[in-house]
Amino acid sequence: MDSEILVKSIYYPEGVAVEKSKILEFVRPILGFNDLKKYCVLNINKEKNLPFFILQSIENDKLCFIVADPNYFFKDYTAGITEEDKELIGLKDKTDAIIFVIVTVFKDLYSSTVNLKAPIIINVKSRKAIQSVLNNDLYDVKQKLPINPVKS
Repeated sequence: MDSEILVKSIYYPEGVAVEKSKILEFVRPILGFNDLKKYCVLNINKEKNLPFFILQSIENDKLCFIVADPNYFFKDYTAGITEEDKELIGLKDKTDAIIFVIVTVFKDLYSSTVNLKAPIIINVKSRKAIQSVLNNDLYDVKQKLPINPVKS
């Protein structure tokens, strides 16, 4: 059956089978990546239950973003989706939305940051997505993750 494609990634050089129905189309591209509109979400590690995922470009196997659910780290985070953004992705019910933020991972994990100012909003029903830029001063583009080193 032709319902899957093989998606290669720097994290999965051998490729991962992804159902075509799981492919996301960015109707407003990720900032700086205007030519790349098709992505999928992959698990970062199948063995561990981590709050991070891979947003992998279907069109460029070398391009991916580490993303996370912002509410895992910031309980009061709200993206405040505009009516225009809802319209762009066909979002009628907020329960159909998944929100991710892009993570900048450093070798020292505790220095890693997330971009709370420009969340990725996905309509799980339409499979359409956008990167929204929030028009407020509540959030930072380089918000440090609230994780502390484990002391042994």
